[in-house]
Amino acid sequence: MTVMGCLFAGGAGRRLGGMDKALIELSGSPLWRCATHRIAPMVGEMVVTGRTAPGWRKAVPGLVFVPDFQPNGGPIGPAGGLLAALEHGLLQNGPESFLLTVPIDAPFFPVDLFEQLSAGRGSARAALAETEFRLQPTFGLWSCALTPDVHACVEQGKFALHAIADHVGAAKVRFQVEEEAFLNINTPEDLQRAEVRAGLLGRS
Repeated sequence: MTVMGCLFAGGAGRRLGGMDKALIELSGSPLWRCATHRIAPMVGEMVVTGRTAPGWRKAVPGLVFVPDFQPNGGPIGPAGGLLAALEHGLLQNGPESFLLTVPIDAPFFPVDLFEQLSAGRGSARAALAETEFRLQPTFGLWSCALTPDVHACVEQGKFALHAIADHVGAAKVRFQVEEEAFLNINTPEDLQRAEVRAGLLGRS
């Protein structure tokens, strides 16, 4: 089974002063490096999605930029990245391939993310991570055969990943981890929390 990693990098970072979140440093390392190093052992190839090609992609061997799908010339959130990456995966690797998605601003996601999602997927063609308290829709495993279904959702204006997942019958896979494992850095406060966690992990 071919598995392609997909890094969602289309966010505007408005709550962080409009800064490109991929370039924010955590313990001296940019978030793009944290995410790519963490997902790389789980996948055979990687793509990054977004509105424009990031300059840092050249520092990651083999990383391919796939522009977000923008049906009306404007961003539609992670759904635009998901659809674009699925179309790319279907074209490059066929309908038997899968897409493992993570956001670029999440430095602590489980190192066995693919293993758990794959095991918990069962016969479903997609699976999303969830914790005790909430669904984590940007962390998912999607069959590239779902490309037409996801395209139909987007055409209907259904842009929320959880709604798309429900439409295609995605499994929900419970991760027995603390909520911080899926922390997204969206605000200065999130960055402070991440620095604290990184410090604790570094001392453990």
